[in-house]
Amino acid sequence: MVQILAGLITYLLLAIYCYEQYQEKVSIKRVRELRIKIQNEARTTNLMNMKKRKRTHNQYSNYAKT
Repeated sequence: MVQILAGLITYLLLAIYCYEQYQEKVSIKRVRELRIKIQNEARTTNLMNMKKRKRTHNQYSNYAKT
């Protein structure tokens, strides 16, 4: 029951987004396009966070350990 409700909510959100952004109904083509866009944005964000953590780690690891 919960999965059906979650799927319905997701579909409604996609329908609203597609209509507002593209003035069209939800299509599998558009869903695939959005999924790829979200994955690319997540990868970019993840890479930026990894670089930031690495920079912070290197900043403190340059000192001699006594």
